[in-house]
Formats: sequence, C-alpha cells, structure tokens
Amino acid sequence: MNASVVLKAPEGKFRVVGVDTFDGTDWVNGDYATLEIAKDMARERGGTMLKFHVYDDQGNHLFEAGTF
Repeated sequence: MNASVVLKAPEGKFRVVGVDTFDGTDWVNGDYATLEIAKDMARERGGTMLKFHVYDDQGNHLFEAGTF
C-alpha cells in the first residue's frame, strides 16, 4: 500500500480506501459519518480487481468489498 495513504480515519469517522489490485495504486476514497455509509460506499465501488477497505478512527480494518 502507498505509504502516503493514511488508514486511520479522523475522530468519529470511517475511512474508505480503494486499492486497484491490477496496477497497485491506492487512494483515500473518503471519510464517512457512519460505518454503514462507509460499507455501502465500499460495496458500490468494489469490483473485480478493485478492492475497497473500511477503517475506523483507531486504524482498525472493519470491512472490505471487491475481489482480487
């Protein structure tokens, strides 16, 4: 994962991080107010060779969508 992508969300938020498993790029997709909204965003955007991960404000991995 790109060293510049911070996995820890801002306090009280949930961060969605996208990863293109084909070319290896990753990015912060956004920070969301609730876990459910973050999970919905990850599900919507995830696909084949495009994974999305959800992290909390402690940097804990909570959810992933998409396939390698």
